Amino acid sequence: MIEYRYPEEKIVAIYFAEILEDIKASEIIERGYVSSAEEATHLSKFFWAMIEKSAQGVEIPCEGSSEYWTEKLYNTLGGYLEEAGYEKQWDDEVDNA
Repeated sequence: MIEYRYPEEKIVAIYFAEILEDIKASEIIERGYVSSAEEATHLSKFFWAMIEKSAQGVEIPCEGSSEYWTEKLYNTLGGYLEEAGYEKQWDDEVDNA
């Protein structure tokens, strides 16, 4: 399961999934885990799409900056994917970013 250190992380991730209209990312976040390498790649790509969108000055639905919360999500999602055996998918997208 994706373990968020702060509840705001999940709120921010869901918010970005909604504004990016990324149904698959939303489903993964709500479910709390990825079930395949393809989903791991999708979640990794979603993270970087979220970073790009946040750079456009998007207001987030909780206290703090989008930079602060995306940094937290980098650690949470990257750590989760590595622990779940999807380090390659995460690292590939980090390299592509």
